[in-house]
Amino acid sequence: MAKPVKQCNHAGCRTLVPFNQSYCDKHHKAVNKYRYHKRVYDSDESKYQQFYKSSAWRRLSRRFLELNPVCIKCYEDGVIRKADVVDHVIEIKDDWSRRLDESNLQPLCYRHHNRKTGLVREQRKQQTK
Repeated sequence: MAKPVKQCNHAGCRTLVPFNQSYCDKHHKAVNKYRYHKRVYDSDESKYQQFYKSSAWRRLSRRFLELNPVCIKCYEDGVIRKADVVDHVIEIKDDWSRRLDESNLQPLCYRHHNRKTGLVREQRKQQTK
């Protein structure tokens, strides 16, 4: 049985794509590029996205990971695991002035960073309700 198809969502494009896709290969990249540009430059997040691309942050985070190569949460659990991310203890959305303060940084592995970030997002969402 053939899978259902539909036209690409890009205006004027008549290319048929599988029903679970929105755009053909030609227009998929253009849409991703537009979304990326909007998120980095035109949204509420743009200030923070620009900061994480800055040379000051890249230098600081690289140096911090060289000096602190172990995830502190894993170390507290008795496991030695490489730190992958430099995390802000107090998020920069909550206190912009501490964005380059080394006392506000902690080395984390991806697992603990994602867990902490998810919890902070949930708390922020609960506060705005």
